[in-house]
Amino acid sequence: VRDLPADFRLDDSMAMTPAAKLSNHERVVVGARISKSGNPVSQPGDLEGLSAPVGSGATGVKVVIGAEVR
Repeated sequence: VRDLPADFRLDDSMAMTPAAKLSNHERVVVGARISKSGNPVSQPGDLEGLSAPVGSGATGVKVVIGAEVR
């Protein structure tokens, strides 16, 4: 958390599989979560946020982490 805000770049090189490229989608939603436990699985008490839908080549996308996972 102390490193926020953070700049990031998402592109096809970060796809989980070759078929799951960002460029295959016209619009995407970017999400971020801060895990209080350090566990990668979402748990109550974690904080999260989503961007508005943006074009897959968008720049300057902001994600406000302001909702608590219940």
